[in-house]
Amino acid sequence: MANFLQRRKLTVVLCVLLSISFLVVSMVSYYTSKKAIHISLVEKELPLTSNAIYAELQKDLIRPFSISSMMGTNTFLYDWAASGEKDPEVIARYLQETKDKYKVFTSFFVSEKTRHYYYPKGILKTVSAADSADKWYFRVRNLTEPYEVNIDYDKANNNSLAIFINFRVFNQQNQYLGATGVGLSMDRLYRLLCQYEQQYQKNIYLVDATGKIRLTGNNHLHTPRSIYDMEGLKDIAQRTLSRQDTNFQYKTSNDRYLLHVQYMPEVRLFLFVESPEGQATAEVRHALYFNALIWLLIVIATIVLTNMTVTFYQRKLEVMATTDNLTSLMNRQAFEMLSQTILANSRRQQSPLAVMMIDIDHFKLINDSYGHGAGDKALQEVARLLKETVREADIVCRWGGEEFAIFLNKCELADAERLAEQMRIKIASFDCIYELYALRMTISLGLTMYQHGETLKDVMARADSALYKAKHAGRNCIAST
Repeated sequence: MANFLQRRKLTVVLCVLLSISFLVVSMVSYYTSKKAIHISLVEKELPLTSNAIYAELQKDLIRPFSISSMMGTNTFLYDWAASGEKDPEVIARYLQETKDKYKVFTSFFVSEKTRHYYYPKGILKTVSAADSADKWYFRVRNLTEPYEVNIDYDKANNNSLAIFINFRVFNQQNQYLGATGVGLSMDRLYRLLCQYEQQYQKNIYLVDATGKIRLTGNNHLHTPRSIYDMEGLKDIAQRTLSRQDTNFQYKTSNDRYLLHVQYMPEVRLFLFVESPEGQATAEVRHALYFNALIWLLIVIATIVLTNMTVTFYQRKLEVMATTDNLTSLMNRQAFEMLSQTILANSRRQQSPLAVMMIDIDHFKLINDSYGHGAGDKALQEVARLLKETVREADIVCRWGGEEFAIFLNKCELADAERLAEQMRIKIASFDCIYELYALRMTISLGLTMYQHGETLKDVMARADSALYKAKHAGRNCIAST
């Protein structure tokens, strides 16, 4: 045996070295991966998941908030209440239409004058300060803020648990008329949270400012109904509700939890999204054993794939850094960099270089009249028409907002003016189709010639001055300096 070891000493040493190397690399990889997962959970996965869930919840929580806000400022309520509430069927029909139109769980109006609780079927009851079920109304009446979010039982719907958005209603003389709003079924929100928990594999719950858990899914049901009673979390409960931090950690007897907290100001609730760290790192432990056989292939594949990915995104970033995303034209930064070469070539070759500044006339009116989507469409079409009109050697860029800049290589002023007139006529006669509208646009153009030796700033200032003259000349025209 000793002779065998002596003869195979180098092989044994190599095997030992390779074994130690693999063990070290594997363990370092394991703990590095564990730490990376921790960082990824804290800095990326939990915040991104929280944002995604928040965006989804907004569709169901912010919508009733907006509806309640609209109801609270509806002049119909002012007028109907001022008329003495003569016809309850009118307000009932209004509430029914609101409920049906916006597909909410319930809608209501409580009059301060008569204390009648109106709902889609008429008058539900007369609220009283002596009735504990009506305390919410008198609390809303004494609020200093315009609304509150309340989770309560809805007597109009078989005492179903609902989230109510209660808005205070005032007339034009700032007299308190009552409270109005809509309710969202808690059953629906519960199903949504269950769906999100299953989809994102996270524990999700909504907490109010007092620390009470108002709603949770079924992925991780907390027996205590307050975060101040939960093992581990109670030690940091106060900090989680302070809105100063968003990422937290706490330990229980079973696991360590990573927690992301996001405040939802529209409904005054905190969105808690947490993940057990042990569950997230379990796969890493399993992968450690499997990597004993294939770790080398994984490293090679990772290097190749990483290189491919980095190369892909580097090319994509290069395009993003030089191209305007909306119009696909060269952006201003790239234009200014390229201009140094263009100006140098013009000086060296003593060739003419025309510079053009273009502005879409009354562009703000398009946005205000038809929306920003129409403005974007107008920018895209103008950019396309400009690109089609100039020569291949000319440079077109989106200078900023609704302004464009063009370098016309080896182009005299007279030729530039003819080209500018073609642009003006082409755009003025073009119908920009947006949805059901055919938008007509005009442009103002400023022209100047590059004087050899001046800077980009100088020539662009003169082109801008020419554009200014065109605008003051009535727009839809060309001016040159």
